[in-house]
Amino acid sequence: ADTALYRAKDAGRNGYRFFDEQMNAQAMERLQLRNGLRQALERGEFVLHYQPQIDLRSGRVVGAEALLRWNRPGAGLVPPGRFISQAEESGLIVPIGDWVIGEACRQAMAWQRDGLPVLPVAVNLSATQFGRGDVEQVVANALRDSGLAPECLELELTESILLHNTEQVLAIVQRLKGLGVRLSID
Repeated sequence: ADTALYRAKDAGRNGYRFFDEQMNAQAMERLQLRNGLRQALERGEFVLHYQPQIDLRSGRVVGAEALLRWNRPGAGLVPPGRFISQAEESGLIVPIGDWVIGEACRQAMAWQRDGLPVLPVAVNLSATQFGRGDVEQVVANALRDSGLAPECLELELTESILLHNTEQVLAIVQRLKGLGVRLSID
């Protein structure tokens, strides 16, 4: 009934929907996905892929962006479009995002130790992670634990983060800036 109610709301007001087998299958898929996400975090099934950021004038690599992927046993790499919304809705994006920040810092520092040029690594922050999590402490801990210089971490804020609770958001942004990390709007 709840699923049918939300479908009716999504279709606009003054409407109705009957629950059908397709809705049941979709609800089961969402439930399995959420349970899988919880287990993925515990089992270490998430991986980061790094997309180079290129200066178009010089053609040089000037940074890398961390991209989250889920290496789900039996299913292979699950693209973020299939699981990020469920992670957001369930609140699991907070611990997943915390892991991403820590792992990206660790990897950037490993590249430096391997003799690669010092390049910033960019990490996307979700609105849920920004609003519910303790992003400042997570960033500070990740930088400390990895040994990465703050200017080598760029946090990409989505526009949706900046639209709500403006005073609170600006205060957090100022404290992040105070840590020395780079900030950009994605």
